[in-house]
Amino acid sequence: MSYKSILVHACESPSAQLRYRLAAHIALAEGAQLTGIALSGVTEFIYQCGAAGAVLPTVFEDFSFLTEGAERALAEFSSSVRETGLSAVQTVLVDDGAAHGLPLAARYGDLLVLGQSHSPAALVADGHALVRALLVHAPCPVLVVPPALADCSLPQRPLIAWDGSLEASRAVRAALPLLRRAGQVAAVTFNAPKYDGGADSIDARLAAYLACHGIALDIVDGGAVDDAGAALLALAQARARDLIVMGSFGHSRFREIVLGGVTQTVLRESTLPLLMAR
Repeated sequence: MSYKSILVHACESPSAQLRYRLAAHIALAEGAQLTGIALSGVTEFIYQCGAAGAVLPTVFEDFSFLTEGAERALAEFSSSVRETGLSAVQTVLVDDGAAHGLPLAARYGDLLVLGQSHSPAALVADGHALVRALLVHAPCPVLVVPPALADCSLPQRPLIAWDGSLEASRAVRAALPLLRRAGQVAAVTFNAPKYDGGADSIDARLAAYLACHGIALDIVDGGAVDDAGAALLALAQARARDLIVMGSFGHSRFREIVLGGVTQTVLRESTLPLLMAR
């Protein structure tokens, strides 16, 4: 597997350039097309004005105040990417909202790059809510970039959160292009699963699978913990990892919302890029 079409969410955010540069470095390494997608939210604005028509009868015919922000975001994206030397770049302005438009765009991409959070804008949910929506609805893997990323180069020390689940397996497959280029790849299992032979069995199978792709794996025994999300982040920091690869929303969506979960904790607190799939 390789990434040949990488999509990145372009928006007006102080940290947006970090995700642009990381996405550009991945595109350069993979020989991929990089597309910046900005979403004006015009269609959502029209819909909400129509729904509130009885109270707000005035309908705006000039939507430039929405499109101008998206155009500025695309200009900043182009400028940031140009500095990396990447030439295979295109920009797309979509009049939909991010939560609906980005999953549709992701149908035609191998990887979608998002910010962990961004400055609130009209008709757009907060950054964490947007990422959660895309993890559920986007068909391709998602790379979530924190707002204070220190190094935008290719990750060299990824950490795989491994439990043998379908979601974790999909995340590992989605990360193969990055894992192949990494120097040291590690995997950790917390609270050994009681199926498929336990932690030793699933760790050995993962190591054998990655060896088929020329990837050496360092296996870390995470032991039993009460909060796997916090333990994962602490381990990643202690071992100077620069990327976390993990499945998302392994429990039911209802349980994730009511009780929280590893996905919620990591999205909220991680200072490292997250490559996630479900």
